[in-house]
Amino acid sequence: MGTSKTVVSVIGRPNVGKSSLFNRVIGKRIAVVDDIAGVTRDRHYFTAEWNGYQFTLIDTGGMLPNSREAMAEAIHEQVHIAVKESDVVLFLVDAKSGLTDLDLMIARQLRKEASDKSILAVNKAETKTAEYELDTYRALGIDEIHPVSALHGNGVADLLDSVVKRLSRKHSPPQESLEPEIMLAIVGRPNAGKSSLVNKLLGQNRMIVHHEPGTTRDSIDSEMLYNDKRVVLIDTAGLRKRSHVKQDMEYYSNLRAIQSIERCDICVLMVDVKAGIGVQDLRILRKIQEMHKGVLLAWNKWDIMEKDHRTFDQLVAQTRKDYMELRFIPMVSISAMTGQRVTAVIDTALDIKERLKTRVPSADFENNVFSWVRVHPHPAIPENPVRFLGAKQVDAPYPLFRFFVTNPKEISPAYLRYLTNKIYENYNFDGCPVTLDFRPIAKPKHGATGQHIRSDEEEM
Repeated sequence: MGTSKTVVSVIGRPNVGKSSLFNRVIGKRIAVVDDIAGVTRDRHYFTAEWNGYQFTLIDTGGMLPNSREAMAEAIHEQVHIAVKESDVVLFLVDAKSGLTDLDLMIARQLRKEASDKSILAVNKAETKTAEYELDTYRALGIDEIHPVSALHGNGVADLLDSVVKRLSRKHSPPQESLEPEIMLAIVGRPNAGKSSLVNKLLGQNRMIVHHEPGTTRDSIDSEMLYNDKRVVLIDTAGLRKRSHVKQDMEYYSNLRAIQSIERCDICVLMVDVKAGIGVQDLRILRKIQEMHKGVLLAWNKWDIMEKDHRTFDQLVAQTRKDYMELRFIPMVSISAMTGQRVTAVIDTALDIKERLKTRVPSADFENNVFSWVRVHPHPAIPENPVRFLGAKQVDAPYPLFRFFVTNPKEISPAYLRYLTNKIYENYNFDGCPVTLDFRPIAKPKHGATGQHIRSDEEEM
């Protein structure tokens, strides 16, 4: 994963409260929690801290060691990887249901793979009777046992004390890690290939990939080094139209995907080239732009397309002709399955992040604005005319341009699009969320228009 922190994983059979314990330890509702067994499928990483000691906590899918179903086997493999890379393994069982055959099978596997780093946590042990029954869990062959309640927090502090004690014996407290060069959220409709892209970039099967739409249910962070740059990839649940989101669990997965867009630098909108652009893709794009994030479009499954040297250029040209929203969005063709051009996603995202920092000279921009307005004036409104008296770029994390005008509420949507397009055409902001802000001008005093613009700005 590329992290220097020590690693603690939480494993167990389905529905014993692994995600609840994960959320309790990190102090946030990050992992999706639901009464339905098997909600967590991928390994979910998050930085936790206890008594000044930082470590990476992994939430895993419920283990079904005796199942031969494809999804169950994939979850089992994910847990195996988590155990292998962990310094401490928290094996969670359920005090209310007691020992099960599944618990015994998982314990047998743990004794083979991680006997020296396993701690048994008996969850849902809120009652006094549960404490008297702890000896029954010694049948699992794990020496250290802690009764806990992930829901109420009982016993969690003692459990973490034991975890940190073990970690500190193995490693000195890690240094604070550097900020990542870029955070990329991989977004798109279900089954567009988001997890496959993350796996290919990481060079390992970090995410479960399956033909069943909606396999990824949480937003999951993975770190990698790319040309000595620290990159964080956020694999998100496929975003569906709200009317199609019927289960609470899926609703929260959608919510987590949106939160991931909010905390990333650049979004990679994945589109299956066979399916083409859909209405939901445009909704996702609007959400990205509303949150002022950079974006690029990755056409996935390009390896199965019949093509010549002009095919991709034709696809891009036709897409931009059909969808005005995509006119200034960089596009790349990739195959997440074969790895074809997948690094172009990171290269393009890094370029967009640099463009987000671009600052346009004020005099040059204002002269251009006056030129655009002369060539194509705002539609006449006799009672409330719109006149442009000044413009400049404002310091912001994204390209934000402020216009000083009379009657800003009268600016038509078509004219706003005209000015936005002019900015894209004259400056290199492809993939950036160019945003326009219109401010009113107070009545001029003594004919000093320029002076008046400055004083009006100071008041605000």
